[in-house]
Amino acid sequence: MQALVKKDLYTLPKHVFLLTLLWFIPLTNFFTDGSPHKHLILLFLLGSSLILYSNYNTKTSEDIQARLLNSLPVTRKKIVLAKYMTGLIWYLIAFVICSIYVFLFHTFAPFPSRLITPAEYVICLAGTYLFISVYYPFLYAFGDKIAAFLTLFLFITSSIGFQIVLNLAANPRYPQVKEFVESISYHEWLLAGSMLLISLFLTFLSFQASVRIYSKKDL
Repeated sequence: MQALVKKDLYTLPKHVFLLTLLWFIPLTNFFTDGSPHKHLILLFLLGSSLILYSNYNTKTSEDIQARLLNSLPVTRKKIVLAKYMTGLIWYLIAFVICSIYVFLFHTFAPFPSRLITPAEYVICLAGTYLFISVYYPFLYAFGDKIAAFLTLFLFITSSIGFQIVLNLAANPRYPQVKEFVESISYHEWLLAGSMLLISLFLTFLSFQASVRIYSKKDL
């Protein structure tokens, strides 16, 4: 199991880290924007990008890698489990990178900002595993490219829905929406705990689905 996790970490090309760091430019407005919600989006996108890149191969290398994995003395269930466990490591790498940046920005930049709160870290972790719970079943069913497209489509659609809610909250004609959004922001740990429980449940279902799909593949 440990070797499977290390394989994903060691085989990721080093230039991928530079590619994922490009998210800093639009989300920080060239390092001049310290908006807390943008830092949360940045943390989520860093982790999610590493997950996508770590599973993105050409069709040929994907087949070869699958055959190599299946030739090892481990069950397919353990191979899938290692993927889900590696997701936590990708999140932790993004956690360290983003936390260092936010700390330096908050300490030295002449712009208003604040540090990421513990509850917000939990929210981002839950969001990362919600991403994983959608992405991995698609990955095992359709391959890396189609899985990436479908997952990104679903999350972009969700982002649009989230932005619509924020727009309604800013509209004085819908005070009940504003009250709902404000109540969520006042109860940060309630939101974090709820998202974590939901993500754990969906990740469990996703893992079972991924194992079933992968076990039926003839590789």
